[in-house]
Amino acid sequence: MSNRIFLHGISLKTKIGVTNEERSIEQTLRLDIDIELIKGSIFEKDDLSETIDYAEIENIIQAIGTHHRYKLLESLAEEIADEIKKKFNIKNITLKIAKPKIIESTDFVGVILER
Repeated sequence: MSNRIFLHGISLKTKIGVTNEERSIEQTLRLDIDIELIKGSIFEKDDLSETIDYAEIENIIQAIGTHHRYKLLESLAEEIADEIKKKFNIKNITLKIAKPKIIESTDFVGVILER
């Protein structure tokens, strides 16, 4: 038995990119995050202490997005995953970051990390 929480479709406005031109403008990234909790049993209590507050996850993501100075989505994703793992006792995390319209023939490019 396993328990997961997820936040899908998070919008993150940030400056990121390999070129100076890319980094000169704010872009909106789309994030999906799935977190497997250590707790693998039935939730017997209606109590937030048995899980993770979704808002805390979103706040971590937004704070990192506001202050990072990365060129690569991979580096941004690593920091987000690392901070969440430091703050919460979790089994694993899957994080997908998508960046729209960077390559003309694609809707999105991106990265998926599993840690």
